[in-house]
Amino acid sequence: MKTSRSKAVSAKANPLFLGFMLLSFFFGAGNLIFPPMLGMNSGTQFTPAVIGFIATAIALPLLSLIVVAKSTDGLLGIGRRVHPAFAYIFAILVYLSIGVMYGIPRAANVGYEMGFQQFVNLPDSMSLVLYVIVFFSTCYLSSVRSGRLIDFIGKFLTPILLIFIALLCGLAFIHLTPGTQAPTEQFANNPLSAGIIEGYFTLDALAGLAFGSVLSATIIQIMQPSVSAVSDEGQIADSKLLYEDTSHEDEAVSQAVMNQELVKVMIQSSLVAGFFLGLVYLGLAWVGLSMYQEQGYDNGAVLLSSAARLLMGDLGNFVLGMIVLLACLTTCIGLINACSSFAESLFPTISYKVYVMIFTVTGAVISNLGLAPVLAIAVPIMMFLYPISIALVLLSLLHSVLAHRPLTYVFGVGTTTLFALNATLSDLMSVTFPWQSLINALPLTDVGLGWVVPTIVMALVGFFAKRVDTPIA
Repeated sequence: MKTSRSKAVSAKANPLFLGFMLLSFFFGAGNLIFPPMLGMNSGTQFTPAVIGFIATAIALPLLSLIVVAKSTDGLLGIGRRVHPAFAYIFAILVYLSIGVMYGIPRAANVGYEMGFQQFVNLPDSMSLVLYVIVFFSTCYLSSVRSGRLIDFIGKFLTPILLIFIALLCGLAFIHLTPGTQAPTEQFANNPLSAGIIEGYFTLDALAGLAFGSVLSATIIQIMQPSVSAVSDEGQIADSKLLYEDTSHEDEAVSQAVMNQELVKVMIQSSLVAGFFLGLVYLGLAWVGLSMYQEQGYDNGAVLLSSAARLLMGDLGNFVLGMIVLLACLTTCIGLINACSSFAESLFPTISYKVYVMIFTVTGAVISNLGLAPVLAIAVPIMMFLYPISIALVLLSLLHSVLAHRPLTYVFGVGTTTLFALNATLSDLMSVTFPWQSLINALPLTDVGLGWVVPTIVMALVGFFAKRVDTPIA
């Protein structure tokens, strides 16, 4: 009976399309621009630099997805392992920073400047209004019912996106020769750690915490009809053998099967997304390596634009524009869905559809204001959240060992929070605190990871400090 249940539950949850959906959520404009510059700047240290980048730009976000899937209450459940107040503050800041405060308007503006303007020749004021209407209308229609995400993104938009990227990278492999230039100073001494830091600044670990809930909800929505049918069949079969009502037992079994299958499909989907993300990053980095010029490029967008024109002429602008536009569109759809789902979980008196409308309209309005004021507020918040996210995710991966050792989370994540708060306040206030010389003496401070060793030490202190009989969730 258990085997038949498992097959029924997972029959419609296709990890391939779910993985495509995840890939498109993660792959925004920033992810398109970072790898080419890494490839060009790493030069002869290309391989270790790319390996380092993949470790933090792919592995950490996918681990975040798995951690969220295993949590009983998503991101909030993970945060409660530190403290209930921490859970709500941290989760709200994560969703705001990757949503309407930064992620959505940033992606929409990049899609306009690098994508839409390549196809439409209208006055700026008119073209921006038209773009915002079309772009955010598409976001709303595809987000208003999360069940459409699989069909619209996993089966349609992502394959198109991958085809355009494959076309650009394929032509580069055929017609370009990788350079043998010396690496820049950043990559010369320790290219692996430099690549790790580059991937660290993609901020996709934050997105993984948010998208984990979206993927989990989507899988559950797909599996739910099958689970219900299995439960009914189980009750009928059991009623023939027993003279008492066993529906509650059967419901518990079905829920256990769903949880097991949920984690299984989440892992499979994450591996699919990670595999294709790795191919995309490797291809784009190789384009950067092959497009080396001594004077360099202002940014990865200029580099890719130059490569597209060199390889495809005027058609190159169209292909690159489609890549950017689709990447930004799918990312915004995922962010609106994630933020709306989270808001509904906090304040269920307002429906999911209303939240989708709120975040869509807010994103459209802020997109017209320009990124400068948004970046001034959002970037410091994200840089504050990212180390905390890494510490929380890595500790949560060991939750089966740490469940009886709650102070491990409190001391470990608390230490990271103090370091992140110190760095954020120092940057915002442009001051050097008296204790900064002590922090500078810590290992890995020179590469922006001074919080790592103290976090490990304090987590170990928390682990040995106290054991509780009742495990935390």
